[in-house]
Amino acid sequence: MGTKKIIQTEILYYGTRAEDQKERILRALKKNAWFPGLYLITYPLNEAEQLDIIDAKYLNKDYVLNTLPPVVGAAIGRREAYRTIAQIAHDTWLETGTCDMKTYLRQKTART
Repeated sequence: MGTKKIIQTEILYYGTRAEDQKERILRALKKNAWFPGLYLITYPLNEAEQLDIIDAKYLNKDYVLNTLPPVVGAAIGRREAYRTIAQIAHDTWLETGTCDMKTYLRQKTART
């Protein structure tokens, strides 16, 4: 097994339940510790997609951890992850008038 990297996070969006546990989530991610029910919203591995949802339980796999794109959102439960992506899409539309979430999030990260 290779060495596991610490997840670099620039989490911009949290689901409703994840917002309440923000500090615990960030601590768990920095330690690569398992957090029950946590789903991460990331940039996609391919250019055809907008965003990906990854169940955090797979972060103990070296391949997943070493190929994980930057994390832009966190949610407790898959349904909350979809709602969080819907919020990102809504904010993208309001701010830019387009549905290009990747560009919107990259610009938002650059401003932060």
